[in-house]
Amino acid sequence: MALVRWNPWKEALSIDEETDRMFGDLVSGRFGRWFHPERRDSFFSPVVDVSEVDDEYIIRAELPGVKQEDVKVSVHDNTLTIKGEKKLQKEEKEHNFHRMERSYGSFERSFVLGSKVDAGRAKAKYKDGILEIRLAKAEQAKAKDITVE
Repeated sequence: MALVRWNPWKEALSIDEETDRMFGDLVSGRFGRWFHPERRDSFFSPVVDVSEVDDEYIIRAELPGVKQEDVKVSVHDNTLTIKGEKKLQKEEKEHNFHRMERSYGSFERSFVLGSKVDAGRAKAKYKDGILEIRLAKAEQAKAKDITVE
């Protein structure tokens, strides 16, 4: 009898494939992403980091494959909204896809910030698929030291 090395990752992948087979068109891809293969688009939601320093908020969103002109950023009171669309590059009807895991479609993300911001001093730049937004806090929102007499 031969000794066979056990590979737990192989079993995990087979579970993923079995789930795809059981649910057919409803669930496809790794970790059960919602996707209907006939539509050629799916739900896309960019991942975002929101951080804060003394006088501003810094927001970084990953938007791979999204063109700069397809992104809109707005600020109202202390709410930041990022909207856009990740478009399918080219319809390839002659290809017979075996698996399609990349996501496409419109997206909108909103974030309520801890204090009001000065929208007039907001800055946004887009480089290498990363959108960076810097929002200066409003003067009334900044902490002030009070001298005790």
